[in-house]
Amino acid sequence: MNSHPHRRSNAFTLVELLTVIAIIAILMGLLFPALNNAKDQARKTEARSACMGILAAVKAYNTEYNKYPYPLTGTAPATAADVIAGDTTVGGAAGGNENLFNTLRAKSAGTNANHVLNPRRISFFEGKDATSATAPKGGFVTTGSSAGAFFDPWGAQYCVAIDLDYDNQLTTLPYTDFKTTTTYPQTGVGVYSLGKDGKLGVGGKFKDGSTNSDDIISWQ
Repeated sequence: MNSHPHRRSNAFTLVELLTVIAIIAILMGLLFPALNNAKDQARKTEARSACMGILAAVKAYNTEYNKYPYPLTGTAPATAADVIAGDTTVGGAAGGNENLFNTLRAKSAGTNANHVLNPRRISFFEGKDATSATAPKGGFVTTGSSAGAFFDPWGAQYCVAIDLDYDNQLTTLPYTDFKTTTTYPQTGVGVYSLGKDGKLGVGGKFKDGSTNSDDIISWQ
């Protein structure tokens, strides 16, 4: 007679292994969207903070020098109109934002060579460098023809509209809906990011009916 009691194997059965794998797959399916949403929210927060920081920096420059920095060629023409520096592909900008940020960061480069546009060499804005020069996201490009340009977390240049005719309204903004008593925002500076989709608004509007654009803007 066998005196040893029957011992159950400690190894998992095939059914048990498949059950565990299925549970892990379900949990991963629930976790990944949550992680992606968290990353999107973090990028939006970063872009919103950057937009407000840029806004404050341009206004501080205006307070210091009693004028706005001309962001394209350095010297504004006699009949200067409002201008936008930033993403020229779909953002509506007339030129990149590198000259503007070279001036705001007291970098002797581009139109601010020898600090001609910021002779007191005041650093009005600070930010990190982008990790890639060829596909920059969330920082400054340090090399190439657009060195000094500032990019949002999704890889487009921040757009900065400046009131160079000093009428306290931004008539060059490419959006068609504004929450103001007049047609255009009553401000000297407007900053925006194209957001995750890399497109300008929804049909040219920040809000189209019940559909909000994912753009980050400073004037609403």
